[in-house]
Formats: sequence, C-alpha cells, structure tokens
Amino acid sequence: MLDEQMKYPKWQKPYLAALMEVKQEQLSAKIAVAEAAISQRARELRTNDWDIDEHLAVRDAAFNLHVLKGQQPIEVSSRRDLKS
Repeated sequence: MLDEQMKYPKWQKPYLAALMEVKQEQLSAKIAVAEAAISQRARELRTNDWDIDEHLAVRDAAFNLHVLKGQQPIEVSSRRDLKS
C-alpha cells in the first residue's frame, strides 16, 4: 500500500526505510542503500527527460541523508535520572 502512495517508489522506498530506522547498528547500511538508489536516479535524471519535481525531491532526499549520517545517537535518560 505504501508503494502506491509514493510518487517515486524506486528510490523513495529505501530512503524512507533509512529515515524510519531506529536501530543504530542497521542505520548505516540502510543509508548506504538509500544513497545508492538516489545516486542512480540522479544520474538517470541527467540523461533522460526529467521533471523538476523529482529533481528537487532527489536533491532534498540526498541532503536529508547527509544530515542523518551526521547525527549522533541521542541518549535518552530514564525517569529516575531526571528526578535527580
């Protein structure tokens, strides 16, 4: 069902999988898969007729993955730690 709602599922599916990954040990691999799919599509857009909407979406997705890669894991304090 999610595929039907995506305008560009070929690269959006791995991109969303990376964005939604909560396990730090799996995040790097999912980002790499998403980056590869986005990079491939960006190359295709340079050589084919392309629409501006997808071009902008690919650019934004690549930037968001770059930011996500730079994020450090956030330590969540327990409620006990907050009371001290």
